[in-house]
Amino acid sequence: MGFNFTGILINSHADEQKIKSLFDAEIAYIKEVDFDESTDSFRDENTVDMVQTETGTLMITGLGQIYDISDFDGEIIQFMISDVSDTYYFEKYKDKVLVRKYIYSQGEITEDEGNGIIKENEDFTDQIWELADRYLQNNFKTNLFDQQFKRYQL
Repeated sequence: MGFNFTGILINSHADEQKIKSLFDAEIAYIKEVDFDESTDSFRDENTVDMVQTETGTLMITGLGQIYDISDFDGEIIQFMISDVSDTYYFEKYKDKVLVRKYIYSQGEITEDEGNGIIKENEDFTDQIWELADRYLQNNFKTNLFDQQFKRYQL
C-alpha cells in the first residue's frame, strides 16, 4: 500500500516554543507510538508525532497537513509522501529563504524550484529517509523505523 503522511525535518533540536510557533498551537503530550502508528493514514489530524536527537527533529503529521515554514530560522524541510495518489511534495528553507521546492504528482513534475537535494531520478522516499538520518545524525541503537515517537495533541 505504501506511505501516506506529511512530515517536517528540522536541523536542530526544536524546543517546545519553536514547535508551538511552527504549528501556531499549544501542544500536549499524549503517549508514545511506534513508526507504523505514526505513519498510519487514519491517524488523528490534530496530532503530531516527534522523534528528536541533539542534532535534529523529525515530526510526522497526517497526510496533506502542510504548514507555512517560510518564517523559520535555521534549516527546515517539509515533505509529503503519498504513494496511493503518486504525489510527493518537498520544500526546504534555510533562514527564511526558499532553497528548494519540488512537487511531483501522477507522473508529472508540477513545481521545480531551486536544485539539488531532491533528485528526479531517485526514489523520493529513500531520499527523505537519508535526509532524516543526516539531520538526526542517526545515532539510534536501532534504525529510525524502530523508534518510539512522542505523540502530541495540537
